[in-house]
Amino acid sequence: MANQRAIVKCVLSGDTLILRGKPTGNQPPLERHLNLALIQAPRLGNQKKEDEPFAFEAREYLRPILVGKEVTFRVDYTIPNTGREYGTVFLGTDNVAQMVVKEGWAKLRDDGKKNKEEDKDFEALTALESAAQSAGKGVWENKEYSRVVNYTLQEDSREYLNRYKGLPVEGIIEQVRDGSSLRVLFMPPFPAPQQYLSISISGIKAPTVRRDVPDVEDLIEPFGEEAKYFVETRLLQQNVKVILEGLSMNNQTFYATILHTNGNIAEFLLSAGLARVADWNITLVTDGPTKLRAAEKIAKEKQLRLWKDHVVRTRAGGDDHEFEGTVTRIISGDTIQVRHNLTGVEKKLQLSSIRQPKPKDPKFPEYNFESREFLRKKLIGKTVKVTIDYNKPATEGYEARECATIKLGEWNAAEALLERGYAHIIRHKKDDEDRSSFYDQLLIAEQKAQTNTKGVHSPKDPPVYRISDASETPSKAKQFLQTLKRAGRVVGVVDYVANASRFKIYIPKEGYKLTFVLGGVRAPKLARNPSDKSDPFAAEASEFANRKAFQRDVEIEVENVDKTGGFIGTMWIKNENFAVILLQEGFATIHEYSASQSPYSQQLYTAEKSAKEAKKNIWSIQDTESFKEQETTIEVEPRKEYIDIIISEIISGGRFYVQIINEDIHKLEKMMSEFSLHHKNDASSVIFSPKNHEMVSAQFTGDDQWYRAKIRRVIPESKSVEVIYIDYGNSEVIPLTRVRPLPDKFKQLPFQSKEAVLSFLKIRNLEDDYGEEAREHFKDIVGDSKLVANVDYKDNNLLHLTLYNPKQSQSTEASINIEMIKAGYATVDKHSILYKSNPAVVTKLLEAQEQAKKDRAGMFEYGDITADDE
Repeated sequence: MANQRAIVKCVLSGDTLILRGKPTGNQPPLERHLNLALIQAPRLGNQKKEDEPFAFEAREYLRPILVGKEVTFRVDYTIPNTGREYGTVFLGTDNVAQMVVKEGWAKLRDDGKKNKEEDKDFEALTALESAAQSAGKGVWENKEYSRVVNYTLQEDSREYLNRYKGLPVEGIIEQVRDGSSLRVLFMPPFPAPQQYLSISISGIKAPTVRRDVPDVEDLIEPFGEEAKYFVETRLLQQNVKVILEGLSMNNQTFYATILHTNGNIAEFLLSAGLARVADWNITLVTDGPTKLRAAEKIAKEKQLRLWKDHVVRTRAGGDDHEFEGTVTRIISGDTIQVRHNLTGVEKKLQLSSIRQPKPKDPKFPEYNFESREFLRKKLIGKTVKVTIDYNKPATEGYEARECATIKLGEWNAAEALLERGYAHIIRHKKDDEDRSSFYDQLLIAEQKAQTNTKGVHSPKDPPVYRISDASETPSKAKQFLQTLKRAGRVVGVVDYVANASRFKIYIPKEGYKLTFVLGGVRAPKLARNPSDKSDPFAAEASEFANRKAFQRDVEIEVENVDKTGGFIGTMWIKNENFAVILLQEGFATIHEYSASQSPYSQQLYTAEKSAKEAKKNIWSIQDTESFKEQETTIEVEPRKEYIDIIISEIISGGRFYVQIINEDIHKLEKMMSEFSLHHKNDASSVIFSPKNHEMVSAQFTGDDQWYRAKIRRVIPESKSVEVIYIDYGNSEVIPLTRVRPLPDKFKQLPFQSKEAVLSFLKIRNLEDDYGEEAREHFKDIVGDSKLVANVDYKDNNLLHLTLYNPKQSQSTEASINIEMIKAGYATVDKHSILYKSNPAVVTKLLEAQEQAKKDRAGMFEYGDITADDE
């Protein structure tokens, strides 16, 4: 037979090859099984029998030399019964059989010696065999055969995986079953035995090629043969690195990444359109899913093979598929309401590719609460980036939904829920592109939760939440009243907004809800029935309260209970009094009686005054004459009431405490001597448990001396209290060990410190720009001197003062107030209750303010900023 040319597909043993021709069209080439004539190499074993000695070494001698190379061959003869072909193969001009015999990896066949004695090839082989035998080469080497190999796994699959997981181990691809299913000779470092393993390539699935399996119907999926051939030509009998990463459900097949010197075969298959990404095991891939997804995307865009009919889907959300918004409500553990920051439109968004536990899940109530609370704490009121991934059409029982990825910086809400076991991932169909744009990260997050038995994956019972209602009846509310009053500020969450001044608040620490009513204010009421009419601005006020307060963390201070069981008091959001905020915006009015009882009455009246002057909301529709009439009732007449003072504590550049120098201040000096002696003789070691607003003795940390004080708030978690020293105005937080009851005899003298502000001025708080500088400048001006103050106005217990240094002058032009303006650390407060009643003083202050602007003094160093303050 004439010589033919072929490519060596693989080497089965030291004397047997599989040859292949060239492919025709998209069809894999024909193959030929050829045995080398005249020689016999040792046979490799299988599951039923062991290797013959040196069989692997003989195969390994030929494998790197021949696999993938073009050879010339002829068929010398065929065995009639079996059809087995024997022939001669040349690599270039070298006779392959002679090469094998020369190295001692094969012997001459007995039938060859008998039938081919005259053949010149036989003579050459005989000579080569004799030389190899004399040299002790190959099979002629006089040593014990030592190769250890297992054709089936001899231990638990999971233990084997755990031993080598993530490690790149040497291997040889022995068989390609289809594009993603291989049989690999796994070769860990000595002395571990070599091991044949069934491998599925992690992260991908190639079309199936299944034929000649007993009792199973053949199955060859489109592009299956091409994918198989693609891998065979690149990996079959090639040295690779095998990274074991996981196990199949039946523990029979290992998932692994296969790395050749040219790269990761999975990426090449995907980019050629001969495989798809496999969602169910892509999380196992050691290097992560990014490169595999990118490779698949290339094939989709080019519509290669498996993707020949692929159509790029229209982007959900259109041009506005990405935007920034503010989270206004956490509806459930997987659904969020977001207000578009540009359009103001509210969108109800479901987190892409996840779902909260279903009601039929026995752990549903607890984990639904946990997931919603987790999202609330992290997201409510925050600006987030929204990416609309896909739309879910309306189905029976469900409305149409926009599904989105919600990110706060790099923090992905859906990923965080899955990682904590607060949600399940949705398993999309393989061709379903309606999924999260971060789907792989979500898969990884759920796998972490499963591995760490978090949340719904935990065998432990979840925490149980039983929430009672303290406002269920008026009598029940009264049972809670004293406890809440003693507690001072209580931390809660606004669970429902009935109107701008009435809320349902959840108290997490105690596990109950209560109805809470803002004291001191009235908010416009919404109509209860469609036939009724709401108060003017009721809807706007309610919307404002929802936007600012709903699902926010708050602090409440309870003062009383109303006749329906609602608790009356003050509510703070981020340390801002919410009643004051409503009044400032013109969404509430003063309730005279309760405002007069409030410790924050001055703040309330000032806030309402500013809204009236600005004619905000409610005040925009008031009758003008009536409004003027109301204003005249609080008109402040200029007054002259000079007092001698010393400043005992400076809170900020415009807020401070003073002691009035009179007969009482001398009584204080005498009382403090007795006070000190009393505490030296008081050896009591019992820890005192005071209540909010209670008068006490407190040991000041600055000098360890005892002073009269008032409890501002009790802090149970740290066993401490915040106190204000009533004769000096300074405050601090101290442990309960530094607090004692105040004897009655020391309660008789009135408080000697009075809170005061600089009249007419607006000075920034410490946390604002120039706030600290204003305080330091004020401190420098007043020093430790005795000052003269004119009491311009008394607002309950708050004094509005113009200060003078008596050593300099008592004219308006030389007041400390005007010095603060000249230095650029204060501006004229046009909303001050004194502004319209003292035009001469105001004119001087405004002139000083204009001069400070020209001089670029203080806060004006970069220009006029008064517009920001007014």
